[in-house]
Amino acid sequence: MEIAVKNILVFGATGPQANPVAKKLVAEGYKVRALVRHSAKAKDLSAAGVEIVVGDMTDSASVSAAMQGQDGVFLLVSFIAGQFDMAKTVVDAAVTNGIKKIVWNTTGPIVPVATGNPSIDIRRDILAELERSGIPFVALQPTVYMENFLLPFVAGEVASQDTLAYPMPEAVQCQWISHSDAASFSVAAFKRESHGNLVLEISGPERLAGPEIAERFGKALGRSISFRPMPPKEFGASLSYGDDGASVTSYYEQVFANPAIMTTNVDYRRAIDLLPITPTSMEDFARRYRDQFNRS
Repeated sequence: MEIAVKNILVFGATGPQANPVAKKLVAEGYKVRALVRHSAKAKDLSAAGVEIVVGDMTDSASVSAAMQGQDGVFLLVSFIAGQFDMAKTVVDAAVTNGIKKIVWNTTGPIVPVATGNPSIDIRRDILAELERSGIPFVALQPTVYMENFLLPFVAGEVASQDTLAYPMPEAVQCQWISHSDAASFSVAAFKRESHGNLVLEISGPERLAGPEIAERFGKALGRSISFRPMPPKEFGASLSYGDDGASVTSYYEQVFANPAIMTTNVDYRRAIDLLPITPTSMEDFARRYRDQFNRS
């Protein structure tokens, strides 16, 4: 079947969420261009066959120049450092350049009402901007990423103490997703033939509590792993996000007070029916990165 959208511009491709998107698109036969701020950070992308152009999402001229000759756009705005004007610059350029489809990884849920948290509320504004553009789009709302378990102080405790520590009470049941699966959903979204818009929650195939995650890790690593609900202040202090450590701590304190905040209820079957992928289980993930979870 001929691919209707063949030339795709990827934003955020030097980051961990968009990088596998660019590479998977190339592997699927798409011609991929990535707009990056620093070409030195894109050597792996260039080696994979991605065309690299230097620019910035805050600069409308470089965004529009990068978009010339493209017919699809993958959009990702950083959860921590993202600004609405970045997304608006991309959408405006997409309208001007006749883009046929935009696939947007929202980095999290689009909430029905404003929360007062700019990093979350920005998603509502971006969605409205996409709807106003008239360009067909797919908005993918991922759950929590499995890669959080690769944080050095989390993986290090697995390796040294056979303990999986994460700041959530055992009452939380979450459908974690890997970067790889989120990227596969994005590729499937570009393949999707429908011209209608789609706003879809995506997740991994399992809904797990902390002890169940530890049990999956144990199977993958071949030893018993226990779960420790890490205190939010310990987690926040271990991060290297500067002032953002306080906001992360505050979020997880809310999770401990109300586990429903982090508990997910994604209709996974609907997601893979609409956008078929081969899923990554938690055990698959732990096995894939077992070197980081084993004693050196």
